[in-house]
Amino acid sequence: MRRRLVISTIAIVLVVLGTIAVPVAVIVYSAAESQIEVNLQQQADSIQSFIGRTVTPDYGAAAEFVLGDDDGMRLVDDVTGEVVYETAPEAPPDAQSITRIVDDGELTVWTDVEVVNGDIQRRLNVLAALAFGALLASAGLAAVQAHQLARPLERLAARAARIGDGDFSRTPFTLTNIPEIDRIGTALDTSAERVETMLANERHFTADATHQLRTGITGIAMRFEILALRREPDVITEANAGLAQTELLNATIDELLAAARNRSTQERQPFDLTQLVNDHADEWQPRFGAARRHLSVITAAPAPVVFGTKGLAGQVIDILIDNTLKHGEGAVTLMIDGPSVVVIDQGKGMTPDKLKTVFDGPVDPAAKHGRGLALARRLAQVDGATLDVVGNQPLRIRYRLVRADPEPEGQPVGASAAGNGAEQMAGSSRYGDIPEVLG
Repeated sequence: MRRRLVISTIAIVLVVLGTIAVPVAVIVYSAAESQIEVNLQQQADSIQSFIGRTVTPDYGAAAEFVLGDDDGMRLVDDVTGEVVYETAPEAPPDAQSITRIVDDGELTVWTDVEVVNGDIQRRLNVLAALAFGALLASAGLAAVQAHQLARPLERLAARAARIGDGDFSRTPFTLTNIPEIDRIGTALDTSAERVETMLANERHFTADATHQLRTGITGIAMRFEILALRREPDVITEANAGLAQTELLNATIDELLAAARNRSTQERQPFDLTQLVNDHADEWQPRFGAARRHLSVITAAPAPVVFGTKGLAGQVIDILIDNTLKHGEGAVTLMIDGPSVVVIDQGKGMTPDKLKTVFDGPVDPAAKHGRGLALARRLAQVDGATLDVVGNQPLRIRYRLVRADPEPEGQPVGASAAGNGAEQMAGSSRYGDIPEVLG
């Protein structure tokens, strides 16, 4: 920024000097030419007057009295054409002269233009030196001005960067007496205070909501523990399953709370993606069966060991499956394609406008729907994974995790779910034949 300010100031000064210096140089040159013409006229008048006042014309005395060192004269008899008088040396080729008819003949007075040109050049050099000095002075002033303008802006940019990094410490903003910058700094401080207040409120709300959820889950767990003391085997089995679900809910709350507080997790480790997908598909089978819909898992390419937080990955898979159950139609397929899981919904897909904002979440904070996919993408990003729509009609959403081992050379990165149907169907299926997996 400083360099641009200095360069722009110098450019402006150059333009101003150009618009002023060029006309001044032309004026100086024209004035010098006019002055030469006037001097020759005056010299001719003086010589004619001097000769006219003497009885015997003394041209040498007139020349010595009137002419300068760089001037000369010649008097030619207009009848015979002979030179009556001529100063030495002769006139140079580039001399400027004036000729006048006098009583004794034709009088020519000349002056050496080279000397005059040297005088003009000296004046122009003085003008150029003044212009160069003005240019240096403007460059120095521009550097000072650029420093005064850039320094508060640099401090403002550093302050904004700290706020972007989560540092909301509100040290007093140093006023610069530049109204625009001071307004930006004040607005930035106000924004930082509001963001800090909002984050504090969200943290308190998260802590309170977590406490209340755990209180309710603890009560449910106690009821399951009481049921587990019954003698009926079916009741004991269901009670133990309920206890497992409550433990899973507690673990999920811990992971989500850690991700919300730290923006990352500290429990990333290698795990088997295929096993994780199959386990979560098993949990969703009863609900799909009640809705008379089909949920299946197939393997298009063997899944490598992936690296991440197993709990967060399970949450993302659950959100994707739940989204297809609530908003999709027909069979749902979880296709394991290398380190990716592609969720394929045989429904009608989404409109182009909806596809552009599918991960944006609702605009209204009080909205009850539309948060699932936005939350799934945030959880995926926290864990270093990605979540994208890779096809429509049928809708295909790919959840790509990080491989625990290096990608083999020459092997294509997890083939897209939009790939060849025959290849995908050649993979193994856990739940039997799946008709029309891909449209």
